[in-house]
Amino acid sequence: MRKISLSFLLFICILFIGNSCSTGSDPEDVIDDVFAEPVEVCLNLQNVFNDLSMNINGIVMHNLEFEDDTITKDVEDCLDALVYRDEETLALDSIILDFGSSDCDSNGGSFEGEVVVEPLNDALTDFDVRLSDFYAGDYEITGTIEFQITGETAGDDFAISLSDAEFMDDDSLVYSVSSLIGTYTFIEDEEDDDDYTDDIFDFTVSMSGETSDGIAFYLESESDLTYAYSCENIIGGDAVFTLEDVSEGEVDYGGGSTDYDCDTKVSVSIEGATIHVYL
Repeated sequence: MRKISLSFLLFICILFIGNSCSTGSDPEDVIDDVFAEPVEVCLNLQNVFNDLSMNINGIVMHNLEFEDDTITKDVEDCLDALVYRDEETLALDSIILDFGSSDCDSNGGSFEGEVVVEPLNDALTDFDVRLSDFYAGDYEITGTIEFQITGETAGDDFAISLSDAEFMDDDSLVYSVSSLIGTYTFIEDEEDDDDYTDDIFDFTVSMSGETSDGIAFYLESESDLTYAYSCENIIGGDAVFTLEDVSEGEVDYGGGSTDYDCDTKVSVSIEGATIHVYL
């Protein structure tokens, strides 16, 4: 993959413009010009997908054998979690997460629309996930999602993938995501109870796509990342963000502590400078 450093971009700016590039010749100004927005959008897109994953795992996968029509335990008031079964066999047809038509805050995400989760096999290990008029924060999201239980117990280890997705913001700018894969491992239940709301997971992520300007970007975890339901956020781990033909930055999500790292702040180090992104 060809890469041009921000130091070289700074040299080009000075050569052709004089003494400054946009707001000045300081490397941090160049970072703001060409790097800050793509990394902020990318990290927030991944975080949206992570929030969606944890809603599906926490609400749906913990209730695959639920016999009533509506799941209410550990479900926000703004969310209807509806269970549909075959009238004759009582086999699970689908579970629909209906977030309504205005922002519904659930497990770190702010969603609108419906998420339809349908089993692909009788063993209830593989699922197709469909988004219907689905919005997360400022983005309308389309794409194909697959969910797989990878451990022995539903609600613990799982893998989820998103492909051929588009995230369109209020200004009709589109970030495309060709592939986003997350692999999650259950680590512990902080309170040692039956609720998912205090579970902690380690996970890895691999993401690739293009900005609204057609520039390719990549996000790859360097270590296990840590998610805590009690924080409703990623609280630890390291990743690398790459903006093709520009540079790459080291992403620090924190130390993994539910006491000190629930602040949603992520640090990105690039060319000797550090920028902060809030998820």
